[in-house]
Amino acid sequence: MATDPLDTLRQPVVPIAPREEFATELRGRLVEALGLSPSREEQATAAPQPAVSVYLCAHDAASAIDFYRAAFGAVETMRMTADDGRIGHAEITIGGNTVMLSDEHPEFGVVSPQTLGGTPVTLHLQVDDVDAVYARAVGAGATGEREPSDQFHGNRNAVLRDPSGHRWMLTQPIEALTLEELAGRAPDYTVEASRHEPEPEPATTADTGQLRGELGYFTLSAPDLGRAAAFYGALFGWRFDPHGPGAGGHTYTHVGNTSMPFGFHDDMADRSPHHYYRVEDLTAMVARVRELGGEVLDVTEYASGGNAHCRDDQGLEFDLWQPAPGY
Repeated sequence: MATDPLDTLRQPVVPIAPREEFATELRGRLVEALGLSPSREEQATAAPQPAVSVYLCAHDAASAIDFYRAAFGAVETMRMTADDGRIGHAEITIGGNTVMLSDEHPEFGVVSPQTLGGTPVTLHLQVDDVDAVYARAVGAGATGEREPSDQFHGNRNAVLRDPSGHRWMLTQPIEALTLEELAGRAPDYTVEASRHEPEPEPATTADTGQLRGELGYFTLSAPDLGRAAAFYGALFGWRFDPHGPGAGGHTYTHVGNTSMPFGFHDDMADRSPHHYYRVEDLTAMVARVRELGGEVLDVTEYASGGNAHCRDDQGLEFDLWQPAPGY
């Protein structure tokens, strides 16, 4: 077999990754051409959207979508058009992020930068090649406000205004700077990291991990516990566990199928609700109530644990409860 004399010049085939903007635009064209736009169900099960998203208003939303497709490789995922021809809501993705937009609806106070005569908002778009994206956007109808240039903060930036009047800052990272390096390049600014004080940890007991002073139980008053059980059992599905007469001959019933257990009683002289605060050392807390100017009206031991009926220094009544083992 004859040997090709040019074989010695042959170079190996090395795959080259395409530019992100080209890949995004090509993917968008293929998705639209093949009718593969994700359904609302597919979007709902996709990765969660950020809490804050961009929602734009354009004087001509359909033309705006065409511009974003040509300039930024946007992919339209849904559109809702009203009977009057206006787009009420549309969604596109740019670089994997959702941008929502609509036509003007001045009857609802929704107007575009063209109607307002400008915008105070700048949209930031990070790209791989700011010069190429800037040129493509201007070619698609955008107005250049600042041509691409290297900036002191380690990015190459450009600013343009799209045909709908929205301002965009295109950014291409070129350096990774520390705060100290950034401060050295920006003598007219004070550069510092934001410092947030950590939230104080809730006080817990060392042995059980229970929150000190958390609400552990409460009671509600009702003149007829049978009617209360019938009403709230049917309304919420609460299960009532009646108990015999308690202090003063009043009847009490316990509700235990809720995240926090509570009870009803028929002593209408007792304020409703009545709060029981969980404590680890009832004796120490009783002494502390007195030190702070409160009153301890009664200390009782129940099967559920020790209980102290108290009044604070303003006359409001409450109970302290040290749970017995198992409660």
